[in-house]
Amino acid sequence: MTTQAYLSGAAYELGEHAGAAADLDELLADPEAAARLLAPEAGFATYHSSEADVTELMAVAAGKTLAATRVPGTEIDAVVLATDSLPRGRAAHRDVVDLLARLSLSNAVAFTVGLMDCATAVVAVSTAASMVRDGSCRSVLVLTGDLADRATGGSRLVAGGAAVASDAAAAVLVSSAVPGRPVLASARHLSPALARPGVPPAQQLGLRVRAHRELMQRLADASPIPPTAVTAVHPSNFARNVIGLYLADVGFRPEQLRLGNVSRVAHCLGSDPIVNLADDPGGAGPAILLGSGVAHLAAVLLGEAA
Repeated sequence: MTTQAYLSGAAYELGEHAGAAADLDELLADPEAAARLLAPEAGFATYHSSEADVTELMAVAAGKTLAATRVPGTEIDAVVLATDSLPRGRAAHRDVVDLLARLSLSNAVAFTVGLMDCATAVVAVSTAASMVRDGSCRSVLVLTGDLADRATGGSRLVAGGAAVASDAAAAVLVSSAVPGRPVLASARHLSPALARPGVPPAQQLGLRVRAHRELMQRLADASPIPPTAVTAVHPSNFARNVIGLYLADVGFRPEQLRLGNVSRVAHCLGSDPIVNLADDPGGAGPAILLGSGVAHLAAVLLGEAA
């Protein structure tokens, strides 16, 4: 018999420094991009940066999740890290071991998922749910986080100019033992052409529209309920008018999209869907976590909250 996996305890930590997006050198040097991203319909106003290492931000977010779910660290079986910001080589191993020790995760193993940019965290949730369903784990902690200095080479104008990046981390528990939202289905999609440099903007738009259609068709094929029937969609924080265009095309209404925090938190890279779930669950009804990378998309359908 398949074990049900539940998601709970969504939490996050922003970089400790808040700055005005309008003061970013990249936007000061590009008035056209500034006009596009700072416009009310796009929504960017404040971004966050950090002098801490990404595992320090993760530790704070994870502590919030463990406190909210009341799960002792000793009962976590695995930690799935979704990040492009760990140091290279053995330093990453040391940082993760130190993170586990700081959180008293004495019985947990840790591993990373990657290569999907800002879709990676949603894939990490899906991976954690699979581990719970097959009975190999009872409780899995998903940690996601990135720093612009490492993940984007220092740039804060990202996603093809569709977002302003913040440093942040987020956490969520996937467990068979803690009540929450059941993880009902997931889907992934790769658009290889988008991974190649030099794709003209008009062609990119068409490719991204088709990619969202394909992703939602895959999710619908795997779902017990129609994806468009959900109460809330928690997407990547691209400009609100950009992500709204893609999601309107696949049948989502503006009131379903949880994007009210874009001006405050900006684009927290892979952490966005969990940040948005923590900020505005959108009621107890079914919800979708949607992560959008350069060429990848990933979605997880969550059932009604317990």
